[in-house]
Amino acid sequence: MWSEKYRPKTISSMVGNEQGRSDVQRWFSTWKSGTKPLLLTGPPGIGKTTISRILSVQYGYDMVELNASDARSKSRLTSILNPIIDNQGLADRTMIFLDEVDGIHGSSDYGGGQALLNMLGKVTIPTILAANSEDVGKMRGFIKVSKHIRLHPIPPRILRVYLNHVLKEEGVTMGPGTKIRIVSESKGDVRSMLNLAQSLISDADIQTYESFQESSVEEGVDAFFKAKSIREAASVLNSMRMNPREKINAFYSSIVKSPLDSKNLSYMLNIISKADMLYNRIVSTQNWRLLRYLNAILLPLYQEGTPVRYAQYNLPFPILNKIRFEGRARRDLNQYVGKQLHMSGSAAATLAVPFIIQLIKDERMQPPEKHTEIISKVMAR
Repeated sequence: MWSEKYRPKTISSMVGNEQGRSDVQRWFSTWKSGTKPLLLTGPPGIGKTTISRILSVQYGYDMVELNASDARSKSRLTSILNPIIDNQGLADRTMIFLDEVDGIHGSSDYGGGQALLNMLGKVTIPTILAANSEDVGKMRGFIKVSKHIRLHPIPPRILRVYLNHVLKEEGVTMGPGTKIRIVSESKGDVRSMLNLAQSLISDADIQTYESFQESSVEEGVDAFFKAKSIREAASVLNSMRMNPREKINAFYSSIVKSPLDSKNLSYMLNIISKADMLYNRIVSTQNWRLLRYLNAILLPLYQEGTPVRYAQYNLPFPILNKIRFEGRARRDLNQYVGKQLHMSGSAAATLAVPFIIQLIKDERMQPPEKHTEIISKVMAR
């Protein structure tokens, strides 16, 4: 990928954020035991990880890189970081880079956020934190214990210069209108710009942005399975700029209604399940940076000559409505019962609600007087 091939190897070869880069380098060059950790905030694709890797090489450190959103629990974080922090003699030339620390914020992190804050107070090796969020309220704890440096999206004029440099190195050309649209689409994200530009340079000779315009669901699915090469299929996937849930559903409905043998059907549904798990993880953690992996997961669906064509898989509207409203009612009921019984909604759904529903249905069973009120409220809901 161009985004890796042209990843800068030195600070001077990076683009944008000159003041921020200078501040980061000053922090690293003057670091000593007791120095606060460094917190870098800013949107994806602007160089937070890259500058950390460059500095680790420049100053001779082995960088332990960890994604905080993958280690959300207290036990997971401590099992990884404590051995590094506690063994100072063995970690003289070790540094820590902890990415996406905003991914462990909130009640779902099982103590990971507070555990990390506690550990940051005793680190004796260079430690860099990175976060996509700049929400001061959300990041207040990390800002308080760190040296905070904001990095900003790369300006369009700098992106255009850098894109021209990469295209020249690759020996390819693009029209000025195409380059302007690519820069605009990237919104200051260098990695996104290079990935989009590379996707335009394919076996299908897609040389203008106009031929890469957003495709409808039906056009996208059909063009994907009719593609003549894997690179052309990849270009089609990138052109399907739609809600990721809608994209996954479109491929799923088309696959299940196509004349596939059991082996191919099983293979494709396994891929769809991986895409579905990725999307659910994104929604649950609000880590939208992971969305860049969705097309890579879906791409193996392509096999030349596969008889898959777009098909919309619809249930009758009354059934869809019934599923939608009953599902919402059941979730509300689980939460309500859980609150009354001092347990989580999921625990109530397993341990209590089925029995309450049975009590309501069975006219022969009269609940104790003290439970009448709660059952009456459940029935009312």
